[in-house]
Amino acid sequence: MSNKNLNVAILGFGLSGSTFHAPLITTTSGLKLTHVLSRQTDKIKALYPDVTVCQSIDEILASKEIDLVINTLPNSEHYSISRACLEAGKHVVVEKPFVIDSTDGVELIKLAESKNLVLSVYHNRRWDNGFLTLRKYLPELGKIYLYQASYDRFRPVVNLAKWREQDGNGNGILYDLGSHLIDQALTLFGKPQAVFADLDIQRENAVAVDYFEIVLYYDKLRVILGSSSVVANPRPILAIHGDKGSLIKYGLDPQEEQLKAGVTPLDDIYGVDKENQPNFTSGAENIHHKLNTEKGSYNEYYSQLHQCIVNNTHNPVMPNDALNVIKIIELCQVSSKEQRLISCEGLF
Repeated sequence: MSNKNLNVAILGFGLSGSTFHAPLITTTSGLKLTHVLSRQTDKIKALYPDVTVCQSIDEILASKEIDLVINTLPNSEHYSISRACLEAGKHVVVEKPFVIDSTDGVELIKLAESKNLVLSVYHNRRWDNGFLTLRKYLPELGKIYLYQASYDRFRPVVNLAKWREQDGNGNGILYDLGSHLIDQALTLFGKPQAVFADLDIQRENAVAVDYFEIVLYYDKLRVILGSSSVVANPRPILAIHGDKGSLIKYGLDPQEEQLKAGVTPLDDIYGVDKENQPNFTSGAENIHHKLNTEKGSYNEYYSQLHQCIVNNTHNPVMPNDALNVIKIIELCQVSSKEQRLISCEGLF
């Protein structure tokens, strides 16, 4: 097994690049952050003095030193910039959502395969503490009939200075938060038979989708995914019900706030949440008890990615998985516009 070091460039240093990627890359064995594309030179140099700060994507593409590029640029630049990086011979991680248009995703996958490069998508919420806990206890719930997951926020005032809130294809919470929830559902249950979605722009002055409710149909199983920007008392982040019991989890995974505060995977408290323990109810005995929450581990993504590139092990998030998320999002848009159930037959 090789332990080759990979030189990494991050494109963009907003919330995603500075919080979800740089701290994980710099604490993962075998990865070295060498370049950042950003205008925030002083901020980056204060945190990572040895990093080269680039002002142009051409500098990144021309560098023979860079092995892996992390694309955290706005959604509208996921396809074009990722394509340019692949054409330059770089392995690529794309921040979710993978692309805006599924046909662009197909092209990127074919390009990566033709050049024998690793293409992966950062669906980090697979390593949320609640999701990991659910996967651990899923066999104890029996046959699953209902799964509900939500990602609510209380942001009643629109901030049009943020690109995600602006008018534009690929903006809004369906692509932002919906991609997480859909990816988790597909990871658990596979490809659905049909989709129904209700999308809306609810808040005053809002111009991008800020509410959604999605139903995925699997034979007798129903998967309900939702998000709203005006929920002061959030719903459970997940609730799953089977013929042997139910599991309900409140409270967001702590890793985002920990990373913002400077806590990294090198700290013992990283990913630990002792406050929001899931409730497990045994159906037959109607016994309620708390479960220990699994430790969240976004860093596992990069550990697996390093091994994928240097030792040809499994890709932590296959690009085809991320492409399926985009295909579901596109069906949701059609379903909401036409107010009807949309079959997934022939989609995947």
